[in-house]
Amino acid sequence: MLISIILSLLVVLLWSYGDINYSKLSSKLDKINIYFYQYLVKSLIYLLFTIIFNVSLFTSFNIIHFLIFSPVIFCDLAASIAIYYAVSKGKLSIVSPIMASYPMVTIYLGITILHEKPSFISILLSMIITVCIIILSRTSSKNSNHKAHKRSIIYAIIYMFLIAFSTYFEKDIYNNNLSIYELYYYKGLVYLLTSLGFLGILFFKKEKLHKLNKDIIKGSILTPIGNVFYSLAIRLGDIIYISPITSMYSILTNYLSVNILKEKLSIIERISISLILLSTILLIIISI
Repeated sequence: MLISIILSLLVVLLWSYGDINYSKLSSKLDKINIYFYQYLVKSLIYLLFTIIFNVSLFTSFNIIHFLIFSPVIFCDLAASIAIYYAVSKGKLSIVSPIMASYPMVTIYLGITILHEKPSFISILLSMIITVCIIILSRTSSKNSNHKAHKRSIIYAIIYMFLIAFSTYFEKDIYNNNLSIYELYYYKGLVYLLTSLGFLGILFFKKEKLHKLNKDIIKGSILTPIGNVFYSLAIRLGDIIYISPITSMYSILTNYLSVNILKEKLSIIERISISLILLSTILLIIISI
C-alpha cells in the first residue's frame, strides 16, 4: 500500500503542473493542434511504457482483450476532450476542484460494486475531501465573471464522471488479472490513430501545423506520465484510498493558479483547501 501512496503523490504533482501548463497552452494554440499533440505525446509515452516493461505485446493483438479494455480507453478519450473545453472556456481554479471530485463517484463504485471495505474513518475523511472540493467549486463559481462559465462547469462535471468510471473499469480489469501493460499497449495504439486523425483534419482544412515547442511539450507530457503512475497506484491499492489522495492535486493546482496564473482565492476557498490537505494527510497515515 505504501508504494501506491507514493505513486499517488507523484500523480498529484504531475497532474497539477500538467493542468497549469495545459491551461496556458489552451490560450495560445487552436484546439485541433492541441488535440494532435496531446494524443501524439500520450501515444508515445504509453507505447514507450509498454516497450520498457513488456515489448512482446507488439507481436500480438487480442481483439477480445481490446474490447475488454475499450471502456477505459474511450472514457479517457472523451475525458481528454472534456478537459479542453473545461479549461479553455473557464477558470482553472474553478474547474479543477470540480474535476477532482471524482472520488465521490469512485468510492461509491468501490464499495457497492468492487466490494472494497473501507474503515469508518477513511469514509469520513473521503467525504470531507469531497465536500470541501464541492464547496471550492461552488464558491469559485459565484465569483466567476466568465461568459462561458456555465459551459465550463458542465464539461468539468462530465470529465469528473468519465474519470471516475474509467478508474472503476480499470480497477475491475486488474481484479480479473489482466495486465496493465496490455492496457497501455492498446491505449497507445488508439491514441496514435487518434492523433493521425487530427493531423488529417489539419491538412483537410488546410490549417497550419504548429511547430513543436517547449509550451506544447510542457502542456502535453506531464499529465500522461501522471496517468501511468495513477494506473500503477490503483493496480497496487484500493481506489477508495487512491482516489481521495490523487484528488489532492486540485489543492496544488489552486495554489499554482494563484501564483502562476494570478487567480485569486477567497477565505472560504483557503479554509476548504486546508481541510482537504489535513484530511488527505490523515487518510494517507491510516492507509499505511
